[in-house]
Amino acid sequence: MQRRHFIAGTALATSSLAMPALAETTPLRLTYVQAWPSSNLTTHIAAEIIKTRLNMPVELISTSAGPMWAAVAEGHADALLTAWLPYTHQIYWQRYKQKVIDLGQVTSGTWLGLAVPDYVTIDSLTQIEANHAKFHNKITGIEAGAGIMLNTGKAIKAYDMHDMHLLTSSTAAMQAQLTRAVERKEWIVVTAWKPLGIWSRFKLKTLEDPKDIYGKAGHIDTIINPSLQKRAPKVVSFLRDFKLPLEDIEAMMVKLNNGEALSQVTAGWIKAHSAEVAAWTA
Repeated sequence: MQRRHFIAGTALATSSLAMPALAETTPLRLTYVQAWPSSNLTTHIAAEIIKTRLNMPVELISTSAGPMWAAVAEGHADALLTAWLPYTHQIYWQRYKQKVIDLGQVTSGTWLGLAVPDYVTIDSLTQIEANHAKFHNKITGIEAGAGIMLNTGKAIKAYDMHDMHLLTSSTAAMQAQLTRAVERKEWIVVTAWKPLGIWSRFKLKTLEDPKDIYGKAGHIDTIINPSLQKRAPKVVSFLRDFKLPLEDIEAMMVKLNNGEALSQVTAGWIKAHSAEVAAWTA
């Protein structure tokens, strides 16, 4: 796992000069998937609020989906704010639910599946195989181990896409491939989800999933290690109340894509929602 501490100069530096002395010396360990924009934004916003409003140092642990869940379950991290439930991370929930606590939703209205540019003349997963040549026999995916990658493997089998191959890459690489294909008006099918900035950047359409391989609309939850309840009850209370609307996440993603710094984007959101932040940390 890649570890790094929040120090001045990062997203948490905004209020450092006026911040009172830290009341807790043991850092709160938040684990997340830095390559996923929604995870990156949600975790950084929560981390800054915890440090500047609850006076607790924060350590971020960047990893991938499986190790993220394992870290919280085994006590190597205290919390994650990136649990895609009830479908995408179902395998991890079933594996670790006896060792963790779900504090509830951070974001609702999530969606996962496959998407294509609007000029691609198919509307369903059932039509992909018949057009495999136009798609160059590939579905452009993201990081291995992500829930959507596991579901896409199931979809390939369920819809008899025997000529299609799932390409493992990264979220950034998937978006770059999509950008290139749209510029050239080429056919492409990608793993996609909401919230994600591509919906604001491109005219895309979701492909129907009549077998419900990807499930229905879901939500992103906060998961903690039970020990955190005793060690930092105020943090647990904040994490239970903290909400970040899907529309806000997508708007922040667009700002990041336009070149704004992560620290600037997250500080802007916190300032714009100061009343909610005050209530969450009272």
